[in-house]
Amino acid sequence: MHSKHALKWLAILTLIAITLSAGILSSTTTATQGATDLKEKADSLFILLEKANVTVTEVFRQLEAKDIAVPQTSLEQREQALILADEAKSLIQAGNYSEAESKIIQALQKLKEALSIVYTTIPEQPTETELALERATQLKSSINRYSEQLQRIENLTRFAAAVGYNTTTLETQIQTIKALLDRAAGNIAQKRFEAASVNLAEAKVLIEKLVNTLISIAANLKIQRLQTYIAQTEVRLAAIKETAISLSNIASLTALNNAETRLNNAKEYLEKQQINETLSELANSRASEEEAVACLKPVTSSSNLTSSRTPSVVQVP
Repeated sequence: MHSKHALKWLAILTLIAITLSAGILSSTTTATQGATDLKEKADSLFILLEKANVTVTEVFRQLEAKDIAVPQTSLEQREQALILADEAKSLIQAGNYSEAESKIIQALQKLKEALSIVYTTIPEQPTETELALERATQLKSSINRYSEQLQRIENLTRFAAAVGYNTTTLETQIQTIKALLDRAAGNIAQKRFEAASVNLAEAKVLIEKLVNTLISIAANLKIQRLQTYIAQTEVRLAAIKETAISLSNIASLTALNNAETRLNNAKEYLEKQQINETLSELANSRASEEEAVACLKPVTSSSNLTSSRTPSVVQVP
């Protein structure tokens, strides 16, 4: 709902609330004449008056926030309502509840009149200028959002190119999207909002395609890194095994056999592109590799083995 429509509905609902509540309370007061009842009804009416004044004040504030001038006659009616409210409060404190209620009803009528005047000043429909501004703001927000996405896509595309991917098609699509966003901005400036919407719809489709392509590339890059790690691990295990055999270190050889089994499992999972399972087996293989190296440490210190024969364990990518 448009903001001015919301204001109009707020004014209508307040008018209804004031009219119904004041009518119900005043009629109930007439039917009951006990002193306690009169005080309770006067207090209830005064609370209603305070709430009504808060609502009217909020309507005025929202009107001013939307650059809509509050009619002077409406302001005067509210001012008269506040004067009557002060008089009613004094009468309640003096115990003159019947007269206080009369003042409160008059004050509510003044607030009702103030809102009735305001109601007629709120435009029924937004102006063309307001509609154009709202549409332009929405479209510009879309341009900004797509531009931010495109910046991230460009960064990923540069990375993909750096590791050897052919990104010519991606780069061409990026330039196409930039051109579409520029055309959309130009159409917005000329108030050709439908044309701008078409430009943005085309840009959105291309961005989604680029994102899907980059997701695929990212998965491939992950696989490539894992393949490289597995190859490096095979070299390390071979070097450790050579040392363990030369020293007849059964404990180290046992750990190495387990590391090799886990590594082979990881290779099989990777061929099926089961990344999580691959990483789990690589972690197990690494643990066994570390155990194999640890079993060699007391021997290597006395045998002066070099680090080149027992390579350090590296982290799983």
